[in-house]
Amino acid sequence: MKKSFSITAFFVLTALCLLTVTTFCSKMGLKNELTKYYQSEWSRLSDNFTTAHFKALILEYMDTMENCPYPVATERNAIAHKLAEEYCEQELYNNLADIALPYIEKHLSVVELKEINSTVKEETLLASIIQISAIMKNEFPGIIDTHTGTAIARIMNNEEPPIPLLPENIPVQYMQSVEKFYEASGRRNIIENSFEAMNEMLRTGAPESQTLAENFFAHISRATPVIMSILMYDKVSKQEVDALIGIYERPEFTKLKNANIEFSEGIANADSKISELFEKWLRKQL
Repeated sequence: MKKSFSITAFFVLTALCLLTVTTFCSKMGLKNELTKYYQSEWSRLSDNFTTAHFKALILEYMDTMENCPYPVATERNAIAHKLAEEYCEQELYNNLADIALPYIEKHLSVVELKEINSTVKEETLLASIIQISAIMKNEFPGIIDTHTGTAIARIMNNEEPPIPLLPENIPVQYMQSVEKFYEASGRRNIIENSFEAMNEMLRTGAPESQTLAENFFAHISRATPVIMSILMYDKVSKQEVDALIGIYERPEFTKLKNANIEFSEGIANADSKISELFEKWLRKQL
């Protein structure tokens, strides 16, 4: 009887150990694939953490050090640039993967992330994403800035700001594709979550400021697809936009979008964690 019990216990413990090892290996495999995704050019196009961002933090940190080893400003500048590049190349994407992993593992398997990593290397798709990202980074903010003054003035007068008109030379079908891309890619949700994060900071202020901000952000969210259409029309074809929609509507990309949306809901917390991890790394270097 004792022997039988011992054999049973052995098999139960073995099964538990195998389950633990399998879970750990699966988690590490997922984290490795997630790190690869963050290292991909596709992901880095929407990355808010630039080398310049970390260089500025390093210089700021050096200014506050009691015994900075680099007393000359030019020397500090060169060292800060070198350290920022080193952090971005060696640590940043691992840190991002650590922070995002709890959101990713709720939605994606290792196999699905491998499929995503394989797809984002496809040159034609990547070229389209690069073009759209360049437009959103370089041209979109200028249009928004121009539009902002009028929109805020209308909202303050309790009027609904008009959505920009689509020029006659741009087919409605093109804007419909851009709207679908805006939704399928998760950009709408992520932008709205960014607005919500700003709203959280404004909620300590006057109720009038909160209402103004909420109405303005809601208006910009509605206006964004039209502005994107105007900026993209001569540079990104409808076929290219539709091809990207097809990618974003794949099951694995839909799951990634949902994970990223959840992740973006706590983006302020993620920024704080990255800053904390970066400072720990920096202290070791200096």
